[in-house]
Amino acid sequence: MFNKILTAVIFTLVGITAYWYYSSNIGNHFERGMAYYESKNYAKAIPLFKKDADNAKAQYQLGVMYYNGIGVEKNLTTASLWYHKAAVRNIADAQNTLGNMYKNGQGVVRDLEKAEQWFLGASTQGHVEAQANLGELYLSDGFKDLLKAKKWSRQAAALGNSKAQQTLGFIYETGQKPNFKVALLWYQKAASQKNAQSQTSLGKLYYNGQGVEQDVVQASQWYQKAATNGDARGQFYLGAMYYQGEPMEQDFEQAFMWFNKAADQNYLAAQNALGSMYLSGTGVEQDFSQAIRWYTKAADQNYAKAQLNLGMMYENGQGIIQDVVKAAEWYHKAAQQNLVESQFKLGLMYYDGLGLPQSFSDAVIWFKKAAKQGHDKAQNNLGLMYYEGDGIAQNFVKAVEWYQKSALQNNTDAQVNLAIMYKKGQGVVKDLSEAKAWLLRATEQGDEYAQDELDKL
Repeated sequence: MFNKILTAVIFTLVGITAYWYYSSNIGNHFERGMAYYESKNYAKAIPLFKKDADNAKAQYQLGVMYYNGIGVEKNLTTASLWYHKAAVRNIADAQNTLGNMYKNGQGVVRDLEKAEQWFLGASTQGHVEAQANLGELYLSDGFKDLLKAKKWSRQAAALGNSKAQQTLGFIYETGQKPNFKVALLWYQKAASQKNAQSQTSLGKLYYNGQGVEQDVVQASQWYQKAATNGDARGQFYLGAMYYQGEPMEQDFEQAFMWFNKAADQNYLAAQNALGSMYLSGTGVEQDFSQAIRWYTKAADQNYAKAQLNLGMMYENGQGIIQDVVKAAEWYHKAAQQNLVESQFKLGLMYYDGLGLPQSFSDAVIWFKKAAKQGHDKAQNNLGLMYYEGDGIAQNFVKAVEWYQKSALQNNTDAQVNLAIMYKKGQGVVKDLSEAKAWLLRATEQGDEYAQDELDKL
């Protein structure tokens, strides 16, 4: 009997000792790991964190290391797994980071609903950065909720978070009923904390005189601050000021430098601008291959102006073998985004059967789209198609209507065409004095054909 009791006591003591040893070493593993981490001895920190892998703090720390490539090869997928383990155990920093990963599709499939879930988890624990992130998330396309964006942004902004202040400024600047003065106040708060996005936004308000008296010098100063702090939009705007020579002295080399910095951050307008500078040899040695390279970078990301420019290089065979089919493809991509010049060029290609099967009806469609946006050449061409009845039912009245719109923009071809309509009384009451007036306007611009027609009156 005594032996049985002794055996039971021994097993109990062993169990208690093992539990005590296991428990104390779990804490020790993490603490020792943090000591190594803080002394930058990452090789020793990682195995200690992994030994303590049931500890939420260790899980979070492993997420940090895999996310940033600290002491291990960077692996966003592995980082997301460790962050998730910590997040389900209510580590707010892990929830916030995991929210960002789902928002941006880093190491996980992009999922805004999951991003919202994790941002909310951290936000309800008072995590200010998560609150700011949540406010910004509610402005995302397909996920927009202005009331929630304002609610969470205000909460974080009141606690001094510059990102939330920037978001509130953006909401007031771009709302259905913009309030530029309130936007200005929020941008100022964020800009004073060196928030580069807000510095750019503040410069833009000064440049346009929105919510404040227009002041291009102040605008340039804010753009300079933002650009120096690495904001791509600020770098682009500053480059544009140097390019235009407003308000500073024109300096193409400075423009090129700032465009290049913004382009390296994948700012599409800057990539397009670089392409144009290489194409024309402005501020840099002319280089068609570099122009194509930068236009292609932006065009491949659906930037319409770059698609137009790339199309023109293919059409003209600049730095590349001429390819009108490729040109038509790029014009079509840009035209679908409502870029007026591309719509006009696409209309021309359908009209001439260049790079596309000739189709007057398709030419009419694209000329009409451009004409409605005020493109004077498209308006004249549309008038001509109504006059000839090409691709559309002949209609002299409509021809006159479009000729007139174009003529009022000083398009000499349209002025001559309109004059002939008045001379013949087609679509309008015959009026030789009106015909003469339009021909005179065209001759004043040096149109020789208009002078010949004028001599015939």
